[in-house]
Amino acid sequence: MCLRFILLSLLLLAGAAHATPQGWRWYNTPSSPTQQLKPKPPPMPPQASVTQTPPPKKTLTATEQMQWFQGYMAEVQNKAIINPTVENTLAFMRLSHFIDGKTTDFGMTWKEALLEDPSLSYRMKHPTESLARQTQNAQIKARKVAAVESLANEGYGLFFAYNGNTPLDQQLAPSIQAFADQYGIELLGITLDGKTLATIRDNKRNDGKLNIQTSPALLLVNPKTNSIKPLAYGFISQEELLGRFLNVATDYAPDF
Repeated sequence: MCLRFILLSLLLLAGAAHATPQGWRWYNTPSSPTQQLKPKPPPMPPQASVTQTPPPKKTLTATEQMQWFQGYMAEVQNKAIINPTVENTLAFMRLSHFIDGKTTDFGMTWKEALLEDPSLSYRMKHPTESLARQTQNAQIKARKVAAVESLANEGYGLFFAYNGNTPLDQQLAPSIQAFADQYGIELLGITLDGKTLATIRDNKRNDGKLNIQTSPALLLVNPKTNSIKPLAYGFISQEELLGRFLNVATDYAPDF
């Protein structure tokens, strides 16, 4: 019995000698796993040096160039005026000569461009030669006279509102009566102050029927439709009055 106890004790001691030693208070501290070293990354290839190209210079627009040139010319001119040396004056003279050349070039190019598109030429509609002007003026006057006749045929007539005591109205009255006789349109004088003018054949007092604050005044009136269209205020020539009839007949369409 004693021998068995001794053998058993020796076996236990032998097992304890080969066992993992226990920690404080019989707590076995877990052993950390073996750390595997990560392979080092391959070295980065050397970066090639990049040469940065500067941005292209901005091209000035035509407006920017002109603004710069105007400022430069003003500086040269002012410098020549404030400090009138020969050198400063010559600088301004040379600059003026340069501008004259540019102006001449532009004028010649303008003429060349009109040959490419003659519809842009002012002279196509408004000739400047004497003979051509006479022909065109005759055509224009014929259109004006036709406008008076057309409006008269529609039933329109003229009201000439005036103040009989005003010298300007007195002077205009004979011309208005002659215009009506020449172009065959009815004329009625409307006196605003009660004094009639003998140079107007048919006259009536206004008596507040027409709200007219300015005289002399010419009104185009159609009794059939009760339409009243102002033609002119103030003194007016017969030629200009003809044009007013054309304006009304064409509803003020451009004539240029």
